[in-house]
Amino acid sequence: MGGGTAADTKTTTQQLTPEQQKLVGMSMPQWAQFANAPMTMPTGDQAVAGFTQPQVQGQSDILSATGAMGGDVGTAADTNRYLSSGAFLDPGSNPYVQNAVKAATNPIYQQLSTQTLPQLASGGAAGSGVNYGGSREGIAQGLASGLASQAAGNTGAGIMNTALGQGLEATGRAIGQAPTSAAARGLPGVTESAVGAEQQQQQQNVLNANNAAAMFQQMLPLLKAQALTSGAGALPGGSTTATGTSSSDPGLFADILGGASAAGGLLGGLGKAGGSAGIMGLAPLLGMI
Repeated sequence: MGGGTAADTKTTTQQLTPEQQKLVGMSMPQWAQFANAPMTMPTGDQAVAGFTQPQVQGQSDILSATGAMGGDVGTAADTNRYLSSGAFLDPGSNPYVQNAVKAATNPIYQQLSTQTLPQLASGGAAGSGVNYGGSREGIAQGLASGLASQAAGNTGAGIMNTALGQGLEATGRAIGQAPTSAAARGLPGVTESAVGAEQQQQQQNVLNANNAAAMFQQMLPLLKAQALTSGAGALPGGSTTATGTSSSDPGLFADILGGASAAGGLLGGLGKAGGSAGIMGLAPLLGMI
């Protein structure tokens, strides 16, 4: 009454068309070539362009100018400290203002000593002689000297005010321009470096193009193999063949069920009508028994 055993074996085989077989055959050497060839990458000077001669020269020039740049900035810093100390605001300690005052007041004192006082002295000598060297001459000389000193003072004060304002303005501009002046010393080096950078970029562009071409040559077998294999898969046609064997032993119980099913089908022909039709339908089966 127990069941039997069943075993199924199936093998599926893809059959390629002649065209597909040709493309696959063409791709195999390309696969092998790519698999066996070592991959190389550019390094060092092959990958990165070095400094050009103008760049090297420009860097050297800038470094050489740093000493002078420091002097420019240092002088500006020293001047700023001098201005901030208050000494510059004191006319007595400012030689530039003193020189300006002296240049403006010298003519006043020169006129006093060479013209005014001699004229007063000659006027007193030309008199009756009673007043020669007397108090009138002395008063006149004193007045002339006082007026000269007053004129010199006014002139000097105006010059000091004007010179001080102009000096402060000019010095402030000079201090503000110190960084620009210092940077100007490095301008030749900066220009050389800029030209060298353009040259270096062009050299890098050439290296990049050469490296890309070399990499493409290394990848070319792989690209060909992939294209050929994809082309073979895209072609219509080909077939799939499935081969295999199948065996079964359902057992006695299954045989009985099968026979009963067949008998039921035959007997069903009797139906409600009954009669000889149903018996005649069984005749072949009875004859086989």
